[in-house]
Amino acid sequence: MLNHTGSLLLQTMLYLANSEFSSLELDNGTVLQPQTDVTAKCYGEYGCYSINYPWSDILRPVAQFPESPEKVNPKYCLYTRRNADSCELLDHKDPLTMYKSYLVPTHRIYFIAHGFLESGDRPWIKKLTKALLHKGDVNVITVDWGSGSMPPYAQAVANIRLVGRITAHLIQTMRKELGVRVEYCHIIGHSLGGHLAGYVGHALQEQFGVKLGRITGLDPAEPHFSQTAPEVRLDSTDASFVDIIHTDATPFIKGGLGMDEPIGHLDFYPNGGESQPGCDQSMSKLINDEKGSFFKGLRRFLNCDHVRSYEYFIETVNTDPQCSFLAVECESWENYLAGNCFGCDQRDRMCATFGFNSVHSIQKIAATRHSIVPSPTRKEVKLFLITNSKEPFCQAQYKVTVMISNSTQSVEHGGEIGLFEIEIMGALGKTKSIPLFREQYYKPGGTYTGVVADVNVGHLQGAILHWQHRTTFNILTWRFDNVVIYVNRVIVESLHPSERLELCPEGSSVLVSGRSTNLNSCVFSPEPEVKVS
Repeated sequence: MLNHTGSLLLQTMLYLANSEFSSLELDNGTVLQPQTDVTAKCYGEYGCYSINYPWSDILRPVAQFPESPEKVNPKYCLYTRRNADSCELLDHKDPLTMYKSYLVPTHRIYFIAHGFLESGDRPWIKKLTKALLHKGDVNVITVDWGSGSMPPYAQAVANIRLVGRITAHLIQTMRKELGVRVEYCHIIGHSLGGHLAGYVGHALQEQFGVKLGRITGLDPAEPHFSQTAPEVRLDSTDASFVDIIHTDATPFIKGGLGMDEPIGHLDFYPNGGESQPGCDQSMSKLINDEKGSFFKGLRRFLNCDHVRSYEYFIETVNTDPQCSFLAVECESWENYLAGNCFGCDQRDRMCATFGFNSVHSIQKIAATRHSIVPSPTRKEVKLFLITNSKEPFCQAQYKVTVMISNSTQSVEHGGEIGLFEIEIMGALGKTKSIPLFREQYYKPGGTYTGVVADVNVGHLQGAILHWQHRTTFNILTWRFDNVVIYVNRVIVESLHPSERLELCPEGSSVLVSGRSTNLNSCVFSPEPEVKVS
C-alpha cells in the first residue's frame, strides 16, 4: 500500500526544490530555454553540454547547463580492507593520489553514487561499503557529488552529466596509470545516481573506447528521465551488464519517484516494483523504528519505497545462504502472483538471483565465450519476487494450488465464500499462517492458484490448511448450519529447490469454518470426481 500522504509531501518538496527552473513550458508544450543564444557550454577536457533535443523537450522540461567543475566538485573516497574506516581521496589530475593509496589494481572496484539531496557520507553508503568489503578483498570508491545535488532538482539533473564525465576520466586515469581493467569496475547508483552511472559508461565508450563491466541502477529516478532517449538516461548499452531494481515505480503524478519501464538487461520488480511491504506504516511507528529519531522517521515516511532498493541490494551482498533471493521472469506482477510464471526449468522463461549476485545468472554464457564479463543475449527482461516487510527481506517463494472437491457431497452442498490460510512444513521448520488468495466464492470443482512467500522450510513435507467463513451484512453470507467446504487436494511447489508436493486432507475432505486440517502426501488416489451437468 502506497503511503500517499508521504508521497504527496515529497512531491511538494520536489516542486519547491525545482521552482527555480530557468526554462518554462508553455501551454502548447514549447520548452523555453534561458534567455541566451548559447546552446552548449564547454568545460575543457570534460567536453561540451548541449541543452537542445534530446536534453530538453516536452517530456523533459529541463534547459539547464551543468554547473562548473569547481562548483560541483565531486570527491572520490577510496576504501579497502586496509583503510575500511578512513577515506583516501583520489584525484584523476594527480595520479600520485592513486599510487600512494591502498588501491589494488587487480581487484574489483565498486563505485557507489548517491542521489538528489544526498552526499557521500550517507549511512546507507557506509553500510554498503562495509558489506562489500566483508564480501571480498575489493576496492570501494564513493562518488560524493553533494555540492551538485542540492536544489533546484533541474540543476542536479544537469550536474550529473558533468559528474559522469569526471568519473569516466578518473577510471581512465586508473586504467592508464595503474592498469585497472574497466571490465572489473561496477557502478552502483541510487535514484539520480543510477543515471549518473549511465553517463559514466557512455563517456568511457565515447571518449576512451572501453566498456564498463557492470552498472546496477537502484530505483533510477523517474522525473525528467522516463520515456526519454537512451543517451539521456541509464540504458542497457552503458555497460556489459546492467541490472535494475525498481521499488517506487508508481507514476510520478501519484507519488512515485522511480522509473517503471525496463531499461537494463535484467529489470527486477520486487513486490511488483511499487508499494513495498512495510512502507504503509504510520509516521509515529517509523520514528519508533528509527530509535526515536524524528528526522530519520520523517525521511523514511516520505520515501520508504524509493530507499527500499538500496536496502534490498545491501542485504543481497551477504545474504543468508539458506535463502536464494530468486526472481522469475514474467509479463506482469498479476501473472506472477497468479502462478502463471512459476518455475525455473521453463525454456521460455528465466530465473535470476536478485541483487548483487544477479550477474551469476548469465555468467555461464560468458564462460562459453571465454569472456571475463557476462554477455547477455537479451535485454529488458522483467523479473518478479516477493520480499518480507522488514529485514531480513529474503523469502522463499511458494506456489499453492487449492482444488475444491467435485464430489456429490460437495456439489449438493454448493460453494462457499471465505478465506484460506496455509502453514507449509518442511525439513527446516514451517512458515507462519499465510493468507491464500483474496476472500472470494469457491465453487465445487474449482481450482485456485497463487504465489506466496515466507521462510525457507527446506524439503517439503506437509501443510496445515485453515478455512474461515466470515458473516457480513451481505445476506448471501448468512448461514444457519456449520459452514463447510470440501477440499480435494492441495499442491505446494517451492521455487528453489524446485519441488512439488501433492497433499490431501487427513481423514475427511470436509473443512469446517474456523478449524484447521492437516495435509499429508497423497499416498492414495484422490476421491473420484463427478461432472456437474
